[in-house]
Amino acid sequence: MIRIVVVATLALVGNRQGYAQGTFVNLDFESVIPPLNPDFNFSVPITNALPGWIGYINGSPRDRVDYDSLNLSGPSISLVDSLTPLFQPPIQGSYSVYLKSTSDTGGKSAAIGQTGQIPSGAQSLLFLIADNTYLGTSFAGHSIPLIPFGTSGNSIIMAGDISMFAGQTGELRFGGGGLFDDIQFSNQPSPEPGTFCLFGLGAVLLGWRWRRV
Repeated sequence: MIRIVVVATLALVGNRQGYAQGTFVNLDFESVIPPLNPDFNFSVPITNALPGWIGYINGSPRDRVDYDSLNLSGPSISLVDSLTPLFQPPIQGSYSVYLKSTSDTGGKSAAIGQTGQIPSGAQSLLFLIADNTYLGTSFAGHSIPLIPFGTSGNSIIMAGDISMFAGQTGELRFGGGGLFDDIQFSNQPSPEPGTFCLFGLGAVLLGWRWRRV
C-alpha cells in the first residue's frame, strides 16, 4: 500500500520543469524587473514586481503593489523577498506573494489574476501556500475547488482539478489571504478529497522531490 501511494504521489507532481505552462508567465513570481524603488507608501509598479499579473483590490485593478510591506488599514497585495521585516521568508526562490483581505469569505478583497491558455492535457493545478493561508482560485470566473495534497518543507501543497478547462483561454485568479507561490500545471489528475488520507503517506517523499527538482 505504501509503495502504491508513493508512486501515485510522485505521478501527480511529476517533473515540475517538464510540463508546459501554456501561455501563462511568471507563475513562480521570479521574473521581477529591477529596480524596485518603493515610493513613500512602500509600493512599486506591478509591471515590475509581478510581470504578467494584474492586481485587484475590492475587484478594481491596481497598477501598484506593496513591496515587503502591507496596508494595515485595508486589503493589499505584497511582493515579499527575504529582506521583509513583516512576513516569513519566501516559500521558494527569491520572491512570493502575500495577499491581505478583510475576511475569509472567498478572497474577493485582494487578488491577482492573469489571462492565458491552460496547457492542452492539463489535469490539475498545483501551488504552495504557507500555514494560515486561505485562497479562493478561479478560472474564467469558475471556482476551482482545492484540497491540501501534502507538504513541501514548511509549506502546504494545494491541488485543484482543472481538466475541464484544458486548452481554454481565460483569467486564472487567486484571491484571499496569506503567502503563496510556485503555481504549476500537471498532466496528472487531482486526487479526490476522500483519498487524501492515502496520499498523506507519501507527503514526506513528495516534499523531498519538490525541493530537489
